[in-house]
Amino acid sequence: MRLIGIVTLMNKPFGKLLAQWRKHRRYSQLQLAVELDISSKHISFLETGRSIPSRDMLLKIASFLILPKREINQWLYAAGYAPIYQELSEGDESLKLVYSAIDQMLTNHMPYPAIVMNQNWDLVQANDSAKKLMHDLGFSNHQNILEALIKDSPDTSKIINWHETASVVLTRLRHEMSLLGGSERLNELESRLAKCFSPKQEKITSDTNQAALCMNLNMGENRLSFFSIIAQLGAIQDVAVSEFKVELMFPSDEETKAYYQKK
Repeated sequence: MRLIGIVTLMNKPFGKLLAQWRKHRRYSQLQLAVELDISSKHISFLETGRSIPSRDMLLKIASFLILPKREINQWLYAAGYAPIYQELSEGDESLKLVYSAIDQMLTNHMPYPAIVMNQNWDLVQANDSAKKLMHDLGFSNHQNILEALIKDSPDTSKIINWHETASVVLTRLRHEMSLLGGSERLNELESRLAKCFSPKQEKITSDTNQAALCMNLNMGENRLSFFSIIAQLGAIQDVAVSEFKVELMFPSDEETKAYYQKK
């Protein structure tokens, strides 16, 4: 059974949001009440709308269920409280140090590719090496990384192990949706990517003898291989920027390392 991420709508009442996330985290009303040291009756009243939580109680529940910042804001809004996390413009003065740190990460990672994606896997930023790689893969016309992979044909793709790579991406996407909740866009992309596999292909097993799961590319005279390290920005208080993912691609063999060291 495929995992569908949570999509929270601003006009949903608080009780429905609470029930949705409680079930998503696999707690019964009684289990959640015990963990929070409150009565299960109170949880029931909150979910049916017979009671409105205090701001402190709402934040206590949200913290225990490990809600992302965007969801916490929506809970507060639904319960009649002001959101606590801001969504600032990119040019806001208080975010300059954050964007400067991201720029530094991308620059320092040269000559290897590095990209920044938002919650929906839209490309936010890329260093020059990543831009060239995207162009060489034929992904330049796509702003969304998942969309680019979905539109890429396994039969003609420059990704040698397309199905293995796409399977790893699908697993990672589902994990993110399970942990952080989804969106209508992510639900759509998850469904379309899953349809790229036959039932047998979706259960592709990777070589467990590898130190890391790698993406292997056929670049004409060169065969390149990468593994990725992904940095999350969860400590950032801004809603949108806290959802960014910085993906740093590293050569997984000497041939790939030599290819980039020549540049």
